[in-house]
Amino acid sequence: MKKSVLISSLAVGLLTTSVVPAFAAVSFTDVKKTDWFYNTIEYGEQNNMISGYLDGTFRPNQTVMEGEFVKMFLSAYLPIEAGQGNNWADPYYDYAEKMNYPVTGNRNEPITRGVVAEIVSAAAGVNYQGDNAVIYLLGNGLAKGKVAGEVSVRGYQGNSLLTRAEAVQFIKNAKENGLSELSKRPTSPSPTNQLPKLPEQPKPPVGQVPAGTPQAVADLYNKLITDGTIAKYTQFEAKAGSGGITMFEGKATVSVVYDDSAKEMNQVILWKNDAKGAADFAIDAIKAIGAPMTKEAEFKKAIENSRTSTDVVEFKGGGWRIKVIPHPVATDKTYIEIWRP
Repeated sequence: MKKSVLISSLAVGLLTTSVVPAFAAVSFTDVKKTDWFYNTIEYGEQNNMISGYLDGTFRPNQTVMEGEFVKMFLSAYLPIEAGQGNNWADPYYDYAEKMNYPVTGNRNEPITRGVVAEIVSAAAGVNYQGDNAVIYLLGNGLAKGKVAGEVSVRGYQGNSLLTRAEAVQFIKNAKENGLSELSKRPTSPSPTNQLPKLPEQPKPPVGQVPAGTPQAVADLYNKLITDGTIAKYTQFEAKAGSGGITMFEGKATVSVVYDDSAKEMNQVILWKNDAKGAADFAIDAIKAIGAPMTKEAEFKKAIENSRTSTDVVEFKGGGWRIKVIPHPVATDKTYIEIWRP
């Protein structure tokens, strides 16, 4: 009798091991072992954070939507099941709202790194917004910036978006570096004097621009540094050169152009006229050049309209003339021409 029981037990054991396959490292057809994010996606699957699409793909390089990020983030800590009713994201948003997390509710819109910082810091039990949320994450090692070797608000690039793979990596970093459980966000803002100190970042030295930079460019560049204008736009990287000053957000976003024949700065090009802060920087740069800007709201509206209209809009004042000129083909590009008195 004992022998038969033993044999039966062995048979059950063998049967069990034979029908349970080894865990498939990554099941998505568009994730390869040579991809930088392979181990990240593997982590996401093993921790029930992620799910793919019906065609078997994960689409790692696709921009992550807010609903997707909220689901990934909460699933890394809790066994929440997707909703079967009106919207699959409902249970995740219900929990986020219960915990007072600052989700925007724009489930199918891309989420910025800045909003991610606010949500993740909220889950750490603090209530910080904007740059303060970024400082909290960076100072506590819960996140890294996009600029290698730079631990700063500017280097974090809060206005940038994340891919689906980057979102998983972001959550993995936070969980492995101290965010071991989810806390409720306080209703009142947390004291800023409790924020960690970030390392001092070297500031662009005034007067030091690349060799061959025209004096007019150097003067305007230095002015924009010393009056704090460039520092206002942490999402951009500023560069000065022989052709003028350009603000980058990955690619060129706004340029203040130097006219070599006139020896002056007399044009602004918005390469991405819908980028956050692009129109504001253009206005600040025009003011720094010396032109009056008494109708800022109308001026920004003219830039916005240039995406859909080919009409040239002219502003006059104090002898200055400024024209907003839509690009004839590229709807995301706008020219601004400046004439001095």
